[in-house]
Amino acid sequence: MFGITDERQQTSTIPEDLFAELFTQVFGLEKTQLLLPQHLVEDIYGVSRFIDFALKTTTEKIAFEIDGLIWHVPDVERIADYENALLRQNSLIHQGWRVFRWTDRQVADEPEQIKEQLALFLERIPGLLEFDDFLPKQRGEFIELREHQEDALRALGELRANGKTIALLPHATGTGKTLTAIVDAKRLGGRTLFVVHTKDLVNQAVTKFEELWPEVACGRFLDMVHDTDEHVIVGTVQSISKNFASFKPDDFAYLIIDEAHHATADSYQQVLRYFKPRFTLGLTATPDRADGQSALEVFQNAAHRLSLREAVECGELVPIRCVRVETNVDLTKVRFNAIQYNRRDIEEAILVPGRDRLIVDTYLDHVRGRKAVVFCVNVRHGETLASLFRSQDIPARSVSGRMPTKDRQSALDEFASGAVRVLCACDLLNEGWDCPDVEVLFMARPTLSKVIYLQQLGRGTRKAPGKESLIVFDFVDNATKYNASLSLHRILGGKRYRSGGLLLGDAATMRAEQEALDRGEMPTQTLPVSIWATDFREIDVFDWQESVKGMISSSDLETELATAEGRIRDATKSGAVTADHELVLGERTYYYFRRERIDEIRIQLDLPKVDDESIRSRFLDFVERMDMTASYKPVMIRAIIDLVDGQGRARSEEVTRKFLDFYLRRQQAGLLVERPTAQMAEPDKLTLDMVRDVMLAKPFKIFEQRQFLLQDRHDLAFIRFAPSLWRQLKPEDLCAIKSTCETKIVAFYERLGGK
Repeated sequence: MFGITDERQQTSTIPEDLFAELFTQVFGLEKTQLLLPQHLVEDIYGVSRFIDFALKTTTEKIAFEIDGLIWHVPDVERIADYENALLRQNSLIHQGWRVFRWTDRQVADEPEQIKEQLALFLERIPGLLEFDDFLPKQRGEFIELREHQEDALRALGELRANGKTIALLPHATGTGKTLTAIVDAKRLGGRTLFVVHTKDLVNQAVTKFEELWPEVACGRFLDMVHDTDEHVIVGTVQSISKNFASFKPDDFAYLIIDEAHHATADSYQQVLRYFKPRFTLGLTATPDRADGQSALEVFQNAAHRLSLREAVECGELVPIRCVRVETNVDLTKVRFNAIQYNRRDIEEAILVPGRDRLIVDTYLDHVRGRKAVVFCVNVRHGETLASLFRSQDIPARSVSGRMPTKDRQSALDEFASGAVRVLCACDLLNEGWDCPDVEVLFMARPTLSKVIYLQQLGRGTRKAPGKESLIVFDFVDNATKYNASLSLHRILGGKRYRSGGLLLGDAATMRAEQEALDRGEMPTQTLPVSIWATDFREIDVFDWQESVKGMISSSDLETELATAEGRIRDATKSGAVTADHELVLGERTYYYFRRERIDEIRIQLDLPKVDDESIRSRFLDFVERMDMTASYKPVMIRAIIDLVDGQGRARSEEVTRKFLDFYLRRQQAGLLVERPTAQMAEPDKLTLDMVRDVMLAKPFKIFEQRQFLLQDRHDLAFIRFAPSLWRQLKPEDLCAIKSTCETKIVAFYERLGGK
């Protein structure tokens, strides 16, 4: 709440301390210094008030209030105080403040929601969310203005060719520095902003621009003259810093700052942080400051940081490879708004054993032994995943902001030393922590916040000896187009969706890899379908498009042709089929094919035609010829038929129980249960989740591959017959199928020497 006069000039309350800690976790310790506690303001009647926290940026004034519940749900006796609080809030809004309010209970009990809201509310504020904790500075250099201007111009060109984006040019005699800057801007050709500190210098610079670059229009920005559309704008730093709304951050390709040694002044810092030109040139008479600090360092610190793309492409950050893991975990019913997912809904949808095992299996199959960070949904999720990793002999620990500082630091130290290979983190590592040799990130927590996503990404982008690239696994669950969580390719948008190639790197490396791809030397990827993953695809961090547009992965092709899992892959490895594109990821090779070749490959491998008309005959034939390396297929099919409803659906849990009951009854009767090495050989030792995974991993997946059965995409609690198959199956077909299953089961146990 807002206080009156100096009644709030006291030490902060516990909720306010908690809020400051949450702000730090989202934006970093350096940005927390921008918070102004107990900030004094006046309302519209001139009465002094205090804001819990104020935040003043280059473009906005923001107020944060942490109130007791009484301020939000007042009783009759306190209604006058409540109305007074509303007046104070309305006064702030009238004066141009953005006001955000939470209760002290929310700050104490729902910290993750508060952090997510902070990130989303403030992510568009220039200068606040530049992710300075992992993005490098502009690459800068001094340019010595030589006797001949052409030498200096040549040096500036070479500097840009070497990836430098910022430079300082010392004063020379006369107008040498201004002349050089104008000619260089003309040579670059883009829109130019020339910033000076006095009105007289504006007019001098405009005259010089009109003399040296007469082909373009030159405008002024000062006092009451606000030209904005001209190709060149010359303005005072005071006027520009107070009128950012007149420009977009990317309006200018070239930014020239006169008197750049004054870059520590607020007005200069605001200009440098707001605008994002391709090149920035500072003109200064004092390259060596009296305090011993280099003017170039001051200039770089004041300027906006490189973008992620710029930093990777110029080699300041490590290249990024990204694998999108498409799962069939259903997010379509998760409630959401523009700010966040409903916390309870997202936890119920995401915290499922199969998805957690997929995360661990992905690590084991593709990046085993590498240092990895897994970003988790909540503390419990982190602890569960760490335990799963340890069960597979991978040293892992969970970390969170709720841990005692000593325990948390111990976990981070063990990870830094290599004693721990995987950290399972609940938001703690979004900011303020640095371990350059992290090679792998698992984005296992769906988020709608670009801030949170990019801060997590920043934990792995730093360079380290022997680190070829950062590998990011984006777990993209089944959602609608309206509530899809953020992933790297959604955030950064690009031009290629390339399965397995280098997604972001310096120009030379990207060019070399593309040439290798063109020669067929770099494979592409889609990993095989597993229980919870519908596909794995490596994607370009800057695009939604597939790397090889119009191609289909081997696993998708197997589904398209309704053939066994691995059939296309094996045929390709043996040379019976030739892939159009390949990818190696870890020790595996994956294949892609042009879609127009689907029918050609079907004929080549002598596979039956797949359509709705043939599905009934194909299904009945498959059941009749069902191979039996285990008893699972007929046991599952019989259970489904016993439980199926009129829509061709059966509850997955009920099918699993009936599947398990078959083996438990055999065990209790003293009969042979299964082959000794089979997972169902000792059914009394398995949980229902474990049995469900056994059933879905093999028998169900085999029928799904042939498009006979599927998991209901709208409700994963059900498995069902394919609609086109169910429409054609008659009651007598179901009876015949059950009879065939009984026969298959008897024959299987007879072969094993049992009953």
